[in-house]
Parts: sequence; structure tokens; C-alpha cells
Amino acid sequence: MLNARKKRIAISQRYDQVPGRDEWRDALDAKWAQLLEQLGFLPILLPNYLHDVVQYLESVGIDGLILSGGNDIGSAPLRDVLENEALLYAQRQNLPVLGVCRGMQFLSHTEGGNLHSRSGHVATRHKLNGHWAHKHGFVQVNSYHNQAILQNDCPEAFEVLATTEDGVVEAFRHKQRNWLGIMWHPEREVPFQESDLALIQAHFRN
Repeated sequence: MLNARKKRIAISQRYDQVPGRDEWRDALDAKWAQLLEQLGFLPILLPNYLHDVVQYLESVGIDGLILSGGNDIGSAPLRDVLENEALLYAQRQNLPVLGVCRGMQFLSHTEGGNLHSRSGHVATRHKLNGHWAHKHGFVQVNSYHNQAILQNDCPEAFEVLATTEDGVVEAFRHKQRNWLGIMWHPEREVPFQESDLALIQAHFRN
């Protein structure tokens, strides 16, 4: 009996210049592949320097998209272009999209949202507020960002699911599209948290 085809989840990568070399590199935490494979998904890495993003995505036949963390918006224009085209493709195909940290900020950005500098959110952990967070077991999450989406400034297109005590949006869902954004990093937890695994699996299994 043939194995069932695994769902193919495309994931974007950092784009950084290598110090001391005339070289730019794509980079992704290797644990993303481990996490996705553990869930039964096939990770598809998105190179930032693609000539034709749509052709690439059609060729590999993706079933979902993750916009990963790293790089402030505007600091890596090539990545911004790649993610924008991938997001438009996912929207046209009605594919589920998960935005993680910068990825969540990028989702907000596409709907006209603003980012605000915020201290106390780098290399720490936060308690989450909101019924959704407690229902899904997200009592406390990691935090590695210095820019934030504020609850009183979140685009109308999104339903706020969870916040921190200082009013930073930590999770939201698009009201019309299958987009979910979270500000914490599931791939950085050791071991992976069951709440994160259940959330990601449910989002891409739908």
C-alpha cells in the first residue's frame, strides 16, 4: 500500500549578509524541519532569491505557508518581496498561512498595520491573557521581538486572540482568510510544546 502524500508546507527564511564575506545567505532554524516532520508535514524551504515565486510554488505543490521569524520588515527587501508574492499566492489558492513573530508582523503589515518599539520582549517569557490562550493551553510563551502590534492599533481585519499584560498582541486570526499569527517561536521550545504542536497541526489539517 502506497504511503499517503504528506502535506507540503512552504516556509520562508532569514536573509542575512555574512560578515567579512561578499555573500548573503538564507537561514532557518533547523528545528523547524524537525517540528514539521514530527507533525507529518513535508517542509519546503523558500529561497529568497527566486526569479519566479509563483512558478516555484506551483511546481512543488504547496498545501500551506509559514512566514517565519527573523529580519525586521524593510531590513531585507528581497525577503519582503518573496513573502509578499508567496502570501498573495496562498491567498489566491485559499491556503492556510501561519505567521510566526516577524511573520505575524508581516501579516499585519499587509493589512495596513503599524509596528511599535517595545522593550522587555526580547529573550524572555510572557503570560498570555484571553480566553483563546487559556483554552488552547498557552499560559506562558517565549518572546524574542523588539517591535510589536498593539491591541489598540491592530488592523480591523484581524480578531485578537491573545495579548500580554502590557497590551501587545501575541496571537490573532484573520476574519476572512485562513491566516493565523503568533508572536512566539514554537521551534525554540525544548522539547516542543504540545499546545504548539496541536495548534500548528490543526491549522494545516483543516
